[in-house]
Amino acid sequence: MSAATHTATSTPSRTRTWTVTAFVASGTLFALFPILRPWADETTPSADLVAAFGSGRWILAHLCGIAGLTLLAPALLGLRSLLAGTAGAVVAGWAVGTAWAGAAFAGLYFGAEIFGIHVLATETPGGQALLDVVTTLREQPVAVTLFGVGLLLLAAAGVLAAVAIARSGRYPRASGVLLAVALVLVLPQFWGGPALRIGHGLLYAAGCGVVAYVLSRRRS
Repeated sequence: MSAATHTATSTPSRTRTWTVTAFVASGTLFALFPILRPWADETTPSADLVAAFGSGRWILAHLCGIAGLTLLAPALLGLRSLLAGTAGAVVAGWAVGTAWAGAAFAGLYFGAEIFGIHVLATETPGGQALLDVVTTLREQPVAVTLFGVGLLLLAAAGVLAAVAIARSGRYPRASGVLLAVALVLVLPQFWGGPALRIGHGLLYAAGCGVVAYVLSRRRS
């Protein structure tokens, strides 16, 4: 085998490997977000609530969440490369763009959640005053609008990725459906309780896992 032939055949293999890795990492990290997050009643001032907001787990969990969403874009970038030459390649490119934008917008809000609320809990008196400030921070009009737009863009990225896979003819048509469903639900699940949030995280991890599996099974 010539050097040129070896390079041509090894490049898709490397792309497949890092794409699969990115999907698995994205799913795992986002699933860890609600699992690691300390849960407390956020409607009533309490020592447990202050401890939750001020804990290291609060920071770690939210960092996992935004890292999971951010890794979706490079995973979709790899998917676009693997779909090159198919009818799904252009749609996969759209998915990459919307995922990048969605993660960027959502990340701005996550920053306030990660560090703003943590600092408030550790540096200010607790009680109702803390809850009032946290509510004001979370409901700041520009911030919450960017967050909503970001999560809607991520939902669009999931649907576009599912369409791209279905059109490609290289993988089972329904391979991206579970991922798309999980991303469409990423916005409404934020109004759910701990059990629903954890379940959604596992659903997203499963969707990423399905895509990663079918990509890993494809032979050059």
